[in-house]
Amino acid sequence: MQECDFIVSAPYVLPVAPHNQVLENHAVAVRNGQIAEVGPRGAIDAAFNPARRLDLAHHILMPGLVNAHGHAAMTLLRGAGEDQSLQAWLQETIWPLEGRLMNPDFVNLGTELAMAEMLSSGTTTCSDMYFFPEVVARQAVQAGMRVQVAVPVIEMPNAWSQSVSEGLHKALALHDHYRHQELVKIAFGPHSAYTLAEEDLQKVAMYANELDAGIQIHLHENAAEVSEAVQQQGCSWVMHLNEIGLLGPQLQAVHMTTLTAEEIDVVAASGARVVHCPSSNLKLASGYCPVNQLRQAGLCVGLGTDGAASNNRLDMFKEMHLAALLEKHATADPTCAAAPDMLRMATLDSARALGMDHLIGSLEAGKAADMISVDIHHAGMLPLYDPFAALVHGNCGEAVDHVFVNGETLLSNGQLTRIDSPALTEAVTIWQQQQADGARGTG
Repeated sequence: MQECDFIVSAPYVLPVAPHNQVLENHAVAVRNGQIAEVGPRGAIDAAFNPARRLDLAHHILMPGLVNAHGHAAMTLLRGAGEDQSLQAWLQETIWPLEGRLMNPDFVNLGTELAMAEMLSSGTTTCSDMYFFPEVVARQAVQAGMRVQVAVPVIEMPNAWSQSVSEGLHKALALHDHYRHQELVKIAFGPHSAYTLAEEDLQKVAMYANELDAGIQIHLHENAAEVSEAVQQQGCSWVMHLNEIGLLGPQLQAVHMTTLTAEEIDVVAASGARVVHCPSSNLKLASGYCPVNQLRQAGLCVGLGTDGAASNNRLDMFKEMHLAALLEKHATADPTCAAAPDMLRMATLDSARALGMDHLIGSLEAGKAADMISVDIHHAGMLPLYDPFAALVHGNCGEAVDHVFVNGETLLSNGQLTRIDSPALTEAVTIWQQQQADGARGTG
């Protein structure tokens, strides 16, 4: 018998790959942070001698969810700017607040709060694009969570960088520092095509190619952005990025609303990946990402929550549900956006969008043991006819009770193991009170 660290078994195992199907009474053997084997419980028990075992009597075991786009520290701005258009929300609420509040402590506290929320609802990997990315990376390592840190690159001077050159210099330094850190992947995060000059976008493409690093960018977020681009330069941002060499396999294009058939073909031919953020797009009335058309064109489409300031929650199960309903409504076809496809979008496809599908996104031998379990005895999951439907359309974000990253238990019976939840709650409460006192001039 082979030695292994532990075996976890469940009545339902959803591996996502190589076949996206329900496996009944299966188990997963974990060794050195990796999945050693997935198979029927009896076969795994006969083949492996575990140091410990976890028998889940009424659960679904599945890959951890992958949140392919967000701004973690913006949890501290949750609910701060409601019922505004995108441009008003940015210019009148978010950017002034960030200008006043932004510092490493803000990012540290907000990121810890975001990671507590994501881990508790089954997200094991996230992509983050925000200021003080070194703080985000450090917090991820401390929390044990996997992260792609898309280092912000933007022309506007801010608390973290005064220029594009400084942002790129810091991005290169972070990439060098974390190149051997298993949990942290450094990418470039140009905010958008309209906040950088053409030569700066080309520099981002050059460095990303040299380092084989990802590039995550907000692109075609709403119709106004696209219309302004056409008026100013005679073509959309998609076509512009294609012309200057930024549109390619390393590009992770976030939002992607207001697309023509020609633009979809161009993006598909480039090999770029798309990240769909349905809650944020709907809340800000930013537009519709044509997921079904993109997938039919052969594009990889991942799923993200965006930041808590434009979504208010970082629950990827809710995001799957909304993505499915939006697509069914937009296409007037209730058969599209099937639950198994939505689960794959939130796991393996999101991992692929981040260039991490060789490592995470499915329960397969050799991949990292990033897994979650969902208690099907939760009221919002009963009765259970179809595990896929229960996960996508049920109320299961609160039913997650175990979370593993690299084989380490980060959530055990619903309790975070590395993050001190009471201390975090107290810290956020004190921070909010300090802001209120400051606004009243009593701080």
